[in-house]
Amino acid sequence: MGDEVGTELEKAGELRPVSTRAEMATAIQVLAEQGIGRNEIARRTGISNTTVTEIAQAIGVTFDRSKTEQALKARLTDLKLAQMGVAEGLTEDLTHARFMLRTAANRRDLAFAAKTISDLARSAQALTPEMSDANNVEDAKDFLTDLHRGLGEFRDHMVKTGQWDEQGNEITQEETQDDES
Repeated sequence: MGDEVGTELEKAGELRPVSTRAEMATAIQVLAEQGIGRNEIARRTGISNTTVTEIAQAIGVTFDRSKTEQALKARLTDLKLAQMGVAEGLTEDLTHARFMLRTAANRRDLAFAAKTISDLARSAQALTPEMSDANNVEDAKDFLTDLHRGLGEFRDHMVKTGQWDEQGNEITQEETQDDES
């Protein structure tokens, strides 16, 4: 059900105010569980920020900044990928424009192709994200921190469900049967 509300609101393509307080509470809870922040919930549902805050407090929903930060990082990564895709498309267009330059029949076509190449090159350069060693190191640290946290949560889950012992060793069916006898 969690994804249904968020998806339904996004598919609508418009602000769809929910009518009853119970619907508001459900929408807020579902969207907050997806890691969506207070302001984005207000925007998607058409509920004012103040009302989102009041309802969230009433139903015991807190906005976990770490979830919001993770969602933001994911969105930024998606935007960077889309931006790189556009830059790649411009590079392909640049190749076509270079062909036009080489095959220009007159000065006007030559000037048009040269201007096009200049504009495309400038746009492609502006859209290509610059990566520095500092960015790579920070991204790697963030990834490893998230991976470590995720693995710890997975280990805790496996121990809690009885599939692993405290040392992280898998508990086999034979061991479980031996313990029961």
